[in-house]
Order: sequence, then C-alpha cells, then structure tokens
Amino acid sequence: MDSLKGEYEEKEIDNVKKTTGVVRVHVAGQNQTTSDLCFEAAELLIKNEKIDRDIIDGVVFVSQTFDYLYPATSVVLQHKLGLSQETICFDISYGCSGYLYGLFQAASMIHSGACKNVLLMAGDTNTKILNPSNLGARMVFGDCGSATLISEGNSSIGFHLCSNGAGAKTVINVNGGFRHWPDNVGKLDYSKNANKGDDVFAFIVSCGTKSIKTMLEFMEWDKDEVDFYALHQATKFTLDFMKKKMKLDQEKAPFNIKNYGNTGPTTVPLVLTDYANGITKPDTRQWHKVVLAAYGVGLSWGSAACDLSETNIYKPINQDLR
Repeated sequence: MDSLKGEYEEKEIDNVKKTTGVVRVHVAGQNQTTSDLCFEAAELLIKNEKIDRDIIDGVVFVSQTFDYLYPATSVVLQHKLGLSQETICFDISYGCSGYLYGLFQAASMIHSGACKNVLLMAGDTNTKILNPSNLGARMVFGDCGSATLISEGNSSIGFHLCSNGAGAKTVINVNGGFRHWPDNVGKLDYSKNANKGDDVFAFIVSCGTKSIKTMLEFMEWDKDEVDFYALHQATKFTLDFMKKKMKLDQEKAPFNIKNYGNTGPTTVPLVLTDYANGITKPDTRQWHKVVLAAYGVGLSWGSAACDLSETNIYKPINQDLR
C-alpha cells in the first residue's frame, strides 16, 4: 500500500490493514480488462490440461466489469479462445457470489444434456471504478480472473442459492446503467455508488452461515468431516467472525487475500488454487468433501458442496501489486 501513503496518514492505512488483513492488492493494467485476465487463465488451463478446444461446448462468464454493455463478453471470449461457433455462451452479472452462480449455470447446462464441457470464467477489475476518496475500498478490492472447466462426472454436486432484492442498495453502482439515464451513462459519478459496510457485515455473518448450515444438512455432512471450506474472502475480520460462529477448523477455512485483496467472484477459486499450491500443499486428492460459500451484491448468496479429489488445481499467476 506504499502508493497510498502520500494520500492518507499512515495510521489510517495501518488501521485498515489490521481490520481487513489485506497488505497488497492486485491491480490490472490500465488497458487490461476482466476478459483479458480470464482469457489468460483459460489459455493456461487449456495448455496444462491439454484440452482439445473442440470439446468445449459451453462458456459462462461471470463479472460486474464486462468489456461492453453489449455484445456479451462470453461471446467475445468464445471467438478469442478459438472455440466452436456451436458453443453456448452466457454472461452473468454478479459480484462476490458470482462464482457459485456461474458454477450452478455450468452444472445445469451439463445436467440438462445441453453441454458436456463448460468453461467457467469469473473475475472483476473493480479497482478501475472504486471511489478514489474511499480508503477502505481502495485497500481491500483487487483485480483477478479465473478459469474452471466443468465436465460430466460421477460425483454429485449440491447447491443452495438465495437472493434478496430488498437489500439491493446495500452495495450498488449506478454508473453505466439505465435507471438514471442519460445522466450517468458513460460517467463515473462516485457519489451515487454505495457500500454500507455495517449492513454488509451483518448480511454476510447471518445469511452466509445459515446457507453453509443448510448445505451441510442437505448433504448430511457433519461440519468437522468436511475436508476444506472455500469461503468468500471479504475481510479477515469477517471471515474470522464467521469461522468462530460456526466453530470451524482454522486450517480447513483459510484466509488468503493478504496479497490479493477481495477479488469479487474470484475469491472462491483463488483460495482453492492458492491454498492447494501454497507452502503447506495439502493432499487435494483427499478433498472428497468440499464446501464453497460466497455472498455479495443483489443481495445474493449461497453455498455448494462437491468432491474435488479428482480436480487439478493450478498455481495462480501473480502480476502487478499495489
């Protein structure tokens, strides 16, 4: 956070670090979009797994920072990745909860028989639209892109997804939308953006924990027999509070955004890949019972339960940090 020392007092910066647990955030290049980050991740995945591009018949792109109002960024990526024109493409506009919604969409496409191999790409470049006067946001949110291939398999996957539009204004960005057209189209009027921190915390702790418990009950899993919890990384304080409330094993539900920041819909796959390839390097072949959980704008939230013991998880590519 050295780049912010000239704008804010060191005491302010230290206080935010202590609460959030974030020391550095990843920042995309000036001309680098979310789709660029996801494209790079997808290319790496295709190369490492030696994937024949012709077998990919579905693309799901989850983000709040699309390339354009239209066309759909998923279609742009389909062409850029050299995928078949018969590929089914979807854009999903969700933030921190987005990876779960994207995973549900991909699983539904496969379960329906419409697709056999769906490429899920999720990410955001929120640093480009943060309020420059909001120190907390600038020190917490980072940019990231991810790629996951979901294919037909033998194991089951469970979902619990929820939404509450009554809390839509809790976290909102009106820029580029049409509710206030034409005043804000193409403009960055930060005064109309809102993020009510206390309300967000209360929402995460309440709805997030209930969803995880619902998922465990549905799968008939005891919380202690779960091999790993990939929880949305909002802040360290929030995550620690949730883990304490649910009495989760600290090692099974790690905090990992110290050097990344809150990367929105990418925090769940990022904690998986970062932890699986970190210093401890757990035996992921033993991850038979994994719970994913996330919560964000909408308000929207949910959990998923799956078996990742046969899943290859690759090391994240770290780039520019602030």
